[in-house]
Amino acid sequence: MAKNTDINSEQIEQPRDIMESGLNSTVQTFHRATDQFTQVLGFAGPQAEELAKRSSRNIEALSQASNILVKGAQEFSREWFELVQERMKKNMDAMNRLASCHSLQDFVTVQSDIARDRLGHTVESSRRLAEVSLRVADEAARVIQSQAGRNAGEMEKNLRRVS
Repeated sequence: MAKNTDINSEQIEQPRDIMESGLNSTVQTFHRATDQFTQVLGFAGPQAEELAKRSSRNIEALSQASNILVKGAQEFSREWFELVQERMKKNMDAMNRLASCHSLQDFVTVQSDIARDRLGHTVESSRRLAEVSLRVADEAARVIQSQAGRNAGEMEKNLRRVS
């Protein structure tokens, strides 16, 4: 069982590492694109600097939210693997219970207990996975909303200075 857990961890961590590397590369590309964009449009001085700062902060917020989502996907996968392992163990237990039945009535009773347990497990599994998904989505949204709030505050401050 420990060997399966090690393999599962490796299978989860490798895609996460690849995604993080890709995100870091994307952030660097956006930084370069922002610099080129300001040069092409001819922004200069404080306006260009402010635009570059805001773009950089937006990209950083996007990167943070993406990292949260990647880690959330890893946590979701881990939770799912645990649920599958639990289900397999319960299936084996159910088969043993069915095999030990001595009458048709015992078999029907055990079968209905198994069906009830499976439905309960399905509901519980769905709840656990939904909780992970919701928590991760909330964390990522908070990062993005926080940056959007800072941008709105800066725009308001800049508008006051202009008027």
